[in-house]
Order: sequence, then structure tokens, then C-alpha cells
Amino acid sequence: MERPEDAFAGASAVPTAPSGPGTAGHPGHFAGQAIVDDVARVGNRLVAVGYDGMRGAWTALAWTSDDADHWDLATIDPSAGSFAVSVAAAPGAAGRIVAGGRSGGSPVAWASTDGRTWSRRTIPTLSNGAEWERIVTVLATDAGFLAGGSAGPELGDRRARFWRSADGFAWSAVPDDPAFDGAEVVSIVARDGGFVALGRLGTGQRGTGSIAWVSADGGNWQRIDSPALASGLAVALTAAPDGSLVAVGSDLDEREALAWRSADGSSWELAPAEESRLYHGAKIRMTDVVSLGSRGLLAVGNYVGMQYGTATSWLSSDGRAWRRAPGYPALEQGEMLAVTVGPDGLIAVGSFGAPDNYIPTVWRGPPAGG
Repeated sequence: MERPEDAFAGASAVPTAPSGPGTAGHPGHFAGQAIVDDVARVGNRLVAVGYDGMRGAWTALAWTSDDADHWDLATIDPSAGSFAVSVAAAPGAAGRIVAGGRSGGSPVAWASTDGRTWSRRTIPTLSNGAEWERIVTVLATDAGFLAGGSAGPELGDRRARFWRSADGFAWSAVPDDPAFDGAEVVSIVARDGGFVALGRLGTGQRGTGSIAWVSADGGNWQRIDSPALASGLAVALTAAPDGSLVAVGSDLDEREALAWRSADGSSWELAPAEESRLYHGAKIRMTDVVSLGSRGLLAVGNYVGMQYGTATSWLSSDGRAWRRAPGYPALEQGEMLAVTVGPDGLIAVGSFGAPDNYIPTVWRGPPAGG
């Protein structure tokens, strides 16, 4: 995967160590850091988005691939403090691609037709810039795009926000509602002509649980305070082959990977605990989930032993019972953050080397029907 040109460009520094009482050392970071946060399929092309930390400033990036093996890097936004965290491609809008995130304290959407050249689109805010706002997730439908996120300080209390667009260029903000109190939108799916969204409760620094919303039009939302969702941090949502909804995430301390099911987005059940979603009392989490049709569902995530994360995945036929993949070298030190079904197999994206380095990484899997 093509990396920012400054990555590893400098010669190794002379080894140093902290001195004096009560000090501790930690391996240094190399100059170029980059994370791939999301990936989408656009016909036979794959488009991934994320951000890098070159030259002391975070900027939004994209990667494109026509064969899943070779990935070309493109700049989404050179503005300092710009983060692209979600990407979606609309089947009914001439293949238009939209990435969402933030730049500084403002929510931003970027539009593209090929994943290589991007235009920045202004997103209206209900506070007229008085609050920090951000897009966290973008959904593409035949009718346009729907985005969700939040308003509030980076580490403080949040308030959910939704935005709508017919073409990915012009956006409108959904009016505020008491149903948005204390939450942030993290995932949205279309269902039965309407929408279901997941939300994170708590602050930007610490999540305290999850909720859901349902909507017939993307503009009016009913809040679902489900006891099952309140027990953990649900981060991703998909429609299962049997028509139900499946969400994945973790418990509040990321010591157990969790999954939830719902028939309609209003009533939720937590999948029974099982060994496949535990890791010896250490951290383990699911970060994304996708439907594999007749094969069921695939979730990706990672677990952490002594220090470094290890990428992993799970298969399930029903969203209740999950079988974790065995470990092997290609997964070591990896953190899978998102997954999609590509033209020739499964594609997961994330990074390699955390917590010392964040190197943009792609994993390929077998065909969804294989």
C-alpha cells in the first residue's frame, strides 16, 4: 500500500534513553504515520480513506485500487487537522463517492467520482460554528447520502447530529431534537425504506453505553434506549442475510467483543457470551461487520496481549454465535478497522505497528461465497 512519501525518509537517530529517577522510555514513532479508517467498493474499484500525520499536521487521505493488491495514494484535503473517517459510494448518483469527517472544528464532506480527485463540500452546522462538530459515518442510498456524527468538544459531552444530501455536494442539517441528547451517531443502515442508526453514549473520551434511533425519512428520529445496547459500545451495524440487523462492538472496557441482534431496530438482544469473543481477560473488540449472503456474517477487529494488537475476524451464521479465525503471521501487530466485500474477495483495512507506529495496511480474504 502506497505510504506518504516522508515515511521512513529520515535516517535512524542515535539511540537515546531518558535519564533521572522515575523516568521510563518508549520506542519513538517514525516520521510518517497513517491510518486507513474505512473502505468502500465502487464498481470494480476499491476506495479507502483515512489520515496521516506528516510534517506535524494530520491531513485527510484516500487510497484507490483496481486489483486489491496495489493501492495508490491521493490527497483528500491538505488542510491541517483534517480527518476522513468514513466513505460511501452511491449506486444511483453516477458512482459518486463521499468521504466524511472533520477539518478543525467543522464537519466536512468530500466528493469524488474516482476516489483520486476530491472536492471539499461545506456542511451546515446548527451552531453556526460556535461548537465543534464532526461527521463520523456516511451512508449512500439510491436517493442520495445520509451522514451522522455529533457536536461538542473532542473530549467532552456530545450531541448527535444528522445531515442529508441528494447528490453529495449540497448538504442540509437535520434540526436538533431531544432524542439526540448525550450521544454520537456511529453507524447508519437503510431498512424497509427508512433508516436505523447506532449511537455512542458518554463523552468523546469515555463511552458509557449505546443507543439506537429509527427513522422513516432520515429527518425525524425516534430514540431507542435499549437495555441490551446500554451494556456496551456498539460501533458498526449491518443487515443480516435473514433480514435482521446485527451490531458489533465491545463491552465498556473492551474486555469482551459483543454482538447484538434486532428484528426492527427498536428491540435489541445481546448475543450470549462465548469464548471466541474473549482473550484471557485482555482487550478484545469487534470494529466492523459485513453480510456475506448465504455464508452469514463476517466481523473484524483485534485483541491485545502484552502490548501490540493482533488483527482477527469472526464468522457467524446468525449474529448470535461467532467463530474466531486462528492467528497467523499476517495478522500480527495489525488493527483491522473496516471491512467490505470486494470484486474478488474480502478487503479489510486498518494499520500495522501500533502503539509505536501506524502504517496503513490492507488485508485480503477469500471470496464472500467461497
